[in-house]
Amino acid sequence: MKKVLDIAIQFLLSCAGIILVGALPPFIAGLQQKHIDGSLYWQSLKDILYSLVHLNELTYMFVDTERPLFPYMLDPVFYSLTVLLGAFLLAMAVSLAMTMLVTMLPHKLRRAVKLVFYIFESIPDLLIIYGTQLLVIFIFEKTGLLLMDIAALDKQKIYLLPIICLSILPMVQLFRLSMIIFEDELNKDYVLLARSIGLKKLFIVVFHIFPNAVISVFFQSKKTVWFMLSNLLILEFLFNMGGVTLFLMEELNPKIFTITLLAFFFPIFIFYTVVEWILQRKVTGGGTIS
Repeated sequence: MKKVLDIAIQFLLSCAGIILVGALPPFIAGLQQKHIDGSLYWQSLKDILYSLVHLNELTYMFVDTERPLFPYMLDPVFYSLTVLLGAFLLAMAVSLAMTMLVTMLPHKLRRAVKLVFYIFESIPDLLIIYGTQLLVIFIFEKTGLLLMDIAALDKQKIYLLPIICLSILPMVQLFRLSMIIFEDELNKDYVLLARSIGLKKLFIVVFHIFPNAVISVFFQSKKTVWFMLSNLLILEFLFNMGGVTLFLMEELNPKIFTITLLAFFFPIFIFYTVVEWILQRKVTGGGTIS
């Protein structure tokens, strides 16, 4: 019961934070004009709260046409969430698989691989996106085979290349994190005991270290998701994707901006809450992970 209450409080505080921040634009606009008026903020806040209670009344302009916010807003939200979730799962899977492979290497070779990944992490996001697009174009010019679409046209939705591009740097970050956790697990008593009774390193890594480490990696991956969210704007712009970030840029109305952010935040919160609960129940018998 206490856990449910903690989750509810965390959710409500997060929503309150989004609402409070969402009401700031009119106040900031006043500051830019050297006009401080707190009533602008409170009026914006009241408008947002009213809109949350009367969602069916919300509309937005699309090509000189007034449309209801729902259900049209859900399409860009779900599109961006699909790309974000796909990139996160790909980054998580590849980073954990590579971590297990690198863990099996000799110590000197392992250090060399880690150094390469640490250097790779410093590559700018834009360079990775442009480089990936150019690689697809180069392969197409040489072979006539278009492996994947490099940009969306009109209302087209593309997934594969955006997911790959969005997952590359998070994969490196998660690899670095998981290597730290795996190497820490290697020095624990239960691993030393397993080695002393003759268990092979591969068996220990896959069946003992991995189940323990994957929970810590997932729980500490929230910073990576925030990093991915910051890159989503660049990604959607470069790929001409009709996702949530471009929708938010077009709709600077505080009410629509805030409600769209809430609609985007809610599935992410549910995803982390459910997966954390499943991992705790399945792997640790419901214990708390620090």
